[in-house]
Amino acid sequence: MSDREQSEHDMMVRAAWLYYAAEQTQSMIATTLGVSRVKVARLIADAKANGIVTINIDHRLSTMCELEEKIRRHYGLRFCYITPALATDSNPRGLSDTDRDALARRSVGMTAARVLRNKLAQNQFDGTVIGLAWGRTISAMADAFQPINAPATQFVSLLGSLTRSASANPFDVVQKFASKTGGEAKYLPVPFIADSVEDRDVFLQQRVVQDVIRTANRATACFISVGECDSGSFLSQYGYLSGDDLTRLQKRGAVGDTLGLFFNSEGQFIDSELCRRALAIDLSTLRESEIVLLSAGLAKLKATQAILKAGFITGLVIDGDSATRLGAAADEESEKMRA
Repeated sequence: MSDREQSEHDMMVRAAWLYYAAEQTQSMIATTLGVSRVKVARLIADAKANGIVTINIDHRLSTMCELEEKIRRHYGLRFCYITPALATDSNPRGLSDTDRDALARRSVGMTAARVLRNKLAQNQFDGTVIGLAWGRTISAMADAFQPINAPATQFVSLLGSLTRSASANPFDVVQKFASKTGGEAKYLPVPFIADSVEDRDVFLQQRVVQDVIRTANRATACFISVGECDSGSFLSQYGYLSGDDLTRLQKRGAVGDTLGLFFNSEGQFIDSELCRRALAIDLSTLRESEIVLLSAGLAKLKATQAILKAGFITGLVIDGDSATRLGAAADEESEKMRA
């Protein structure tokens, strides 16, 4: 296949994925790919004629498979799944940053939902426990999850509740999965951030909290996301991080967080008063669990790269644009190690 034919084939797969999986209109796809609407219609028709579109969409481009394997091996992962990249050489702009991030979350959520569904399909009646964090990408995963009969499954939140209304609240996410499987939802009935370290200790001593923690520690798989350490982060937007908090954390080298724990660019956790007030499952107790990281959007890239260095992530679902840059960073790190 010539370079031109390969490029046309890749564009055909992207058009099919955006149309059938991401449910974009042909006009939106034309803007994203930088081609005419007429060409988009032809690309979609060709994808069906060539068998790329059947019940599912075969978007496993050879280049993405190679990149998945590179990232998997570099960070010692069991698996890495990459969604189709949105940026193209012909039209790197297309969508606004906000729309691009939203579509990245949706595509990563859809892929992660399939990962979980496949796990449950193999173990429908064995009492599987699934741990769930919170965030917009985890919420997108819950929305995309297709119902399956798995009544013996327990879904447990890995951290306390947000005190403000949010669709990404762990309570809502856990309940959504339980309702789609007939399984059981378990929550940490405490706030995510306690008013003081002493209050946190009191919460943790409650029997109902200890029961949920014991359940979470039996999790077969946990799905988590990562946050940035800046004013655009979810924690900042919902009032958990003040400007002073951010300044202090950034001075200590923090680049991101997960489950209320902040870490630096080398994946080392940073002790802080805020972390000591967080009510979440201790990551050190989840060593036997498969920890799947969902990363969507270029804003998450620095934090994603850092947390992968920590060594406890076993699986990664990431959008194609971020994965391309992550792969390039992995090459640079490998070159430095060889030098």
